[in-house]
Parts: sequence; C-alpha cells; structure tokens
Amino acid sequence: MIFSAKDIAEYIVALIAAFASHYQLTEAEAYRYLSKHGAIKVAYDFYDVMHTQSFDDMVQSMFQHYCYKKPR
Repeated sequence: MIFSAKDIAEYIVALIAAFASHYQLTEAEAYRYLSKHGAIKVAYDFYDVMHTQSFDDMVQSMFQHYCYKKPR
C-alpha cells in the first residue's frame, strides 16, 4: 500500500509530540534526540506498521530500541 508523504509527516510530527510530552521535553528537543538516535528514520521507514499501533506503545518502543538513555 502506498502512503502519502503528508500522512507520514503528520504521523511523525504527532509521534515527536507524544515523545516530548512523555519525557517532558520541548518538541524541538525531542526531535533532536530522536533524530540523533535514528528513530525518525525508523518511523519513516516503518510507518506502514507503526501507524497501526498506539502512540504510547510506539513511544516506549522507540525509547527501548533506539534511545539507550533517558532524555534530559
């Protein structure tokens, strides 16, 4: 299935916001942190699966698999 760039971008923005909220970061800090650890690319590459899961599950999964220490 083909997904639009707009759908993927909106999902990634929402995922960054959820991560920021969960770890009490600004959205800019969350973006830099997730980008540094490769999680943004993973969200883009695996949007087809990730968008079917809850944001809570994806935030936890991103942290556990791509971000090895708690964001500050």
